Amino acid sequence: MANDYYSQLNEALANSPKEKYMDLRVDWAFKYVFSIKENLLKFLNDILPLQIDDLEYLPNEIPVMSEKDKRSRLDVLCTSQDGKFLVEMQQKDEDDFDDRIAYYASSMVQNQVKRGDLLYKVKHVYVLCVAAYERRHISSTPKDKVLFNYYLEESDTHEEYVNGKISYHFLELSRFQEDDWDKLMKNPERWCFLFKKMHKFATEEELPKDLHGFGGVVDTALKKCLSEDQTMEYEKAKAFEYEKLLSRLYGEKKGKAEEKMAIAKAMLEDGMELSLIAKYTGLSEEAISACRVD
Repeated sequence: MANDYYSQLNEALANSPKEKYMDLRVDWAFKYVFSIKENLLKFLNDILPLQIDDLEYLPNEIPVMSEKDKRSRLDVLCTSQDGKFLVEMQQKDEDDFDDRIAYYASSMVQNQVKRGDLLYKVKHVYVLCVAAYERRHISSTPKDKVLFNYYLEESDTHEEYVNGKISYHFLELSRFQEDDWDKLMKNPERWCFLFKKMHKFATEEELPKDLHGFGGVVDTALKKCLSEDQTMEYEKAKAFEYEKLLSRLYGEKKGKAEEKMAIAKAMLEDGMELSLIAKYTGLSEEAISACRVD
């Protein structure tokens, strides 16, 4: 069954209208856009309370202390005089994700001190995660809050432990709902828009007059600027992401209407056509349209 719906999906994607811009949530597109230093610098400076002037890319596999240690391959890894930075795109909630990023960050601290060093000199490690899934928060959390920054602090006085050396920063796409670029006032919100709704910029002519410094990011995401091989790699990666999304329909929750509606809504947000969504969910186009209204 898996091969059957995978073939159908590939055929449907091949015949669907071609988008002008890449979906930045797709792993290949995420890595491609942030392989441009200017784009990565802008992202780090927009999300973190720093002003980073330059950075150096690092191999995306963290060195291990021994062959028994688990190897970790990350999306983007870089360093500057201000610290070390781990940037990850996470599509879904996984039981061990928080443990994984803690392991990644700890490894990046450990690898800064070598045998023979006289002093322990350790740069701060910043873990940045673009989370496309819903994270849990206390009930008093403002509904429109999309950026969450976690540091070590004293439990009673809330005094920050300034030498904590590791902090975690989550840009949560599921909490972002605004459809109008011109209404956005902060750059973290604008990043959310580009990650979730790049397809709304259907053509270059429809771009907002003021991109607020995001012109380089938008230009990098233009599909027409990719080579033929790069376009093929992106399309394969995108099909794989949709395969994972649609596979939920063939799991234990296949028969549950509410699960189908949730997936249909996610596909609508991705800019897929009603006919394609109806084909793979079994829902009517009228029911899918109701998702958009809701």
